[in-house]
Amino acid sequence: MDPGVYTAYAALDLNGELVEAGCEKELSHEDLVRIISSLGKPSVIATDVSPAPDFVSRIASRFHVKLFVPSRSILVEEKKKLGKDIQNPHIRDAYAAAVKAYNNYDNTLRKIEHSDSVLDKDLLKHMFLQGHKVADAEFILTKKEEKKLVKQELTEAPSPQKQKRDGKVLSLLKENENLKKALDSEREKGKLLEEKLAKSTSTQTTKVSRDREVQRLQGQVARLQTYISRLKRRKTKKNKTKKE
Repeated sequence: MDPGVYTAYAALDLNGELVEAGCEKELSHEDLVRIISSLGKPSVIATDVSPAPDFVSRIASRFHVKLFVPSRSILVEEKKKLGKDIQNPHIRDAYAAAVKAYNNYDNTLRKIEHSDSVLDKDLLKHMFLQGHKVADAEFILTKKEEKKLVKQELTEAPSPQKQKRDGKVLSLLKENENLKKALDSEREKGKLLEEKLAKSTSTQTTKVSRDREVQRLQGQVARLQTYISRLKRRKTKKNKTKKE
């Protein structure tokens, strides 16, 4: 959003598509809350300037969601490039803030969208944007779905078709949970192997260093022995000369 005398807003869905945008003069805090609420529950509130204006921070706090603030205020040229088809400069600023925020989480959001999960992907995205790890969000939603199915079984007399569908969903949820556990196990094994490899490499490096040090000292000893031999020969020659 872009607050000011003219306050603009631009809302993107969880796939990064523009859903709604507008600009109104002297738009109050409550008016904007009402507009945002009419569009749905926000996952992130974004601003195009750093630090964030108090007006924007209050909106994020009102909805209890994350506030995205760019590391530096977005430059005018960048905002024009992001919102090249938007004529209103205030809406363009709000849209640029929204796009910048979306791009910050884009990789993970796309992974969720193209995953094989049977869970509500929009809920997964929302929970991720609220600070949950994707695996944790999947676990939480899986447990909720299981409880929901159990509750339905206790309160309803499901049809054979519904029983079959619910059984399939429950099976997929359990399979998803088992796969997650298997993946966590493999990751742990990989971590242990990496630690062993690091230790092995460290040991080999220490051995190589020790061998090099031994070689260096042996070289010094050899050079000293050669030097001592030369001194002895010189001394012998001097003694012979004195006798003569």
